[in-house]
Amino acid sequence: MSNIRALQLAKLPPGAVPASVTAAMAEPNPTLECLILQHHEFVWRSLRRLGVPDADLEDAVQEVYLEASKRLASITSARGFLFRACMYVASHARRSIQRRREVHDDELLKRQIDPGSTPEQAIAQSEARQDLQRVLEKIPEEPRAIFILFELERLNTVQIAELLELPVGTVASRLRRARELFLQAAARKGAQENHR
Repeated sequence: MSNIRALQLAKLPPGAVPASVTAAMAEPNPTLECLILQHHEFVWRSLRRLGVPDADLEDAVQEVYLEASKRLASITSARGFLFRACMYVASHARRSIQRRREVHDDELLKRQIDPGSTPEQAIAQSEARQDLQRVLEKIPEEPRAIFILFELERLNTVQIAELLELPVGTVASRLRRARELFLQAAARKGAQENHR
């Protein structure tokens, strides 16, 4: 399949990517399409958790896969490469946000809400997601990435070390620091809400 078709797949929200090419995914040199089909939800979640605004998610996902298409032949660890690309794209997206106001995309918001939930549940989910994002934004980028991989993606420290090409000890110390910063930021947020 062409790179254009593969990048069109990257526009789809998580869960909407067809899972019909599982045999092709097992090939030693995966195509861009296989990379997208296998890791699309991971890339989408990673970008959101790394602070990419919802209105910019589709473009950010495509940037990650565009970078992957340029380096496809040299990728040895797809998930590791994609997460590092997500970190770069998210960092760039956060810098550009500081230069402009965020525009909310109603269509993206609709996709995030569970269609089976009540309006109250949908509001609560949205608020919880926003609260988590605000707390995560208080953590510096490198420890935040490790925190996200460990606490939200459920990878262990050895897997994270391999993914980010870091020593296990460095991962453990950054995770410890990220947890401290997360708890501090959450406590400050809670204190601010109590003063309202």
